[in-house]
Amino acid sequence: VKAALEPLETVMGGTGAMYVMGKLPNKYATNDVEVATILVRDFGVAVIPGSFCGFPGWIRVCYSNLPPAECVIAASRLAEGIKSLVSGSV
Repeated sequence: VKAALEPLETVMGGTGAMYVMGKLPNKYATNDVEVATILVRDFGVAVIPGSFCGFPGWIRVCYSNLPPAECVIAASRLAEGIKSLVSGSV
């Protein structure tokens, strides 16, 4: 999952935590809810807007309850969505 966020400028968490967080590109700094909506609607993957956790402009990812095979699928979808956001194709 953490690798799926690599295109983002900053990623934190994952070591000793059940979640990771990624800082969104500047154009989404005030629209993390929109990003979460795009990822669900267009890529079939759920994230939590960082503004819901005190980190506006970030997303929080936690798949700790998914079986490993489903986590791999979710990470692949997340990677595709993040790449599209960073490249501006969404």
